Amino acid sequence: MSRTAFLTALPKAELHVHLEGSITPEIAMQLARRNGLALPGGDARGLREAYAFRSFRDFLRLYICVSRCLVEVADARDVVVDLARRHARMGVRYAEVTFTPLTHRARGISAEVLWAGLAEGRDEAQRMHGVTYRWVFDVVRSMPQQAEATVDFAIGMDARDLGSVAGVGVGGPEADHYPMEAIGRAFDRARAHGFASLPHAGENAGAASIWTAVRRLGADRIGHGVRALEDPALLQHLRDHGVALEVCPSSNVALGVAPSLLEHPLPALMAHRVPVTLASDDPPMFGTDLIAEYERCIDAFGWDEETVRAVVRAGIEHSFAPPALRDEMLAELSEPSSSPPPSRARA
Repeated sequence: MSRTAFLTALPKAELHVHLEGSITPEIAMQLARRNGLALPGGDARGLREAYAFRSFRDFLRLYICVSRCLVEVADARDVVVDLARRHARMGVRYAEVTFTPLTHRARGISAEVLWAGLAEGRDEAQRMHGVTYRWVFDVVRSMPQQAEATVDFAIGMDARDLGSVAGVGVGGPEADHYPMEAIGRAFDRARAHGFASLPHAGENAGAASIWTAVRRLGADRIGHGVRALEDPALLQHLRDHGVALEVCPSSNVALGVAPSLLEHPLPALMAHRVPVTLASDDPPMFGTDLIAEYERCIDAFGWDEETVRAVVRAGIEHSFAPPALRDEMLAELSEPSSSPPPSRARA
């Protein structure tokens, strides 16, 4: 059995992947033609070449441009089903998929269209590909006025498709001058409703941003969080309270959070026994997927089979998957392997 086949066979959960950022150039072009829109590059090949980001701002600009392709119910449904097809091919059984509803609502797309598209997509993802999805609806950090409406959207989605919402999050650029109190009040209401708190923090800002996510937003997990290394007390808090980091190495390198994969802080975080999961963030935009993230970490950090299984296990254990599915995946993961352990690629 090849290394890729071994990794694919493991029952995996992916906890940090954005729906809009998962739209492939091919699907984006299909949606653009369907809705009479223009995208950079003119065709799928040209759009793929446009995914060469020089800054976080460049990334956000293209991300928003591709997001505008979601107009009708069928658009959201088709994007979800295409992501599920790719997840199934990688052996991903469960994923918590982030979606930014107010970005689309601000364009005039109704909540009903978005709810219907997500619900239909989630149902077909399970029926056609055996992949279970739950949603994480996030607030753009620089637009705290949208926080309450985002929670309203999450409550409406949960009412339409019970159990489909895992939690609420915060995304976008980090900066000290963005007020968090309005977002904090919305998170209080979301947590009272039973949603998890799943904010991004510690990506392009330091440990103080993570502390805010933990203390004010009651974070159950942290998206990225790689700059936790700047504060030993924070590392201890994350470890002692089991707050896992959703680490996306290729994303971090592409956006300049880490200078290279070999210099990525993931091994140091693991050495401090901080719980970590592995994820792809916006896979086609960063030229990756979940299997590629594992293979790159094996090559860069020398992970053996025990380490790979431990990271896969953390993804399942720190998920909000339905209990029966969670138990099934953990039981399957515990079965002994008849394959050779993963190894670094030969030079």
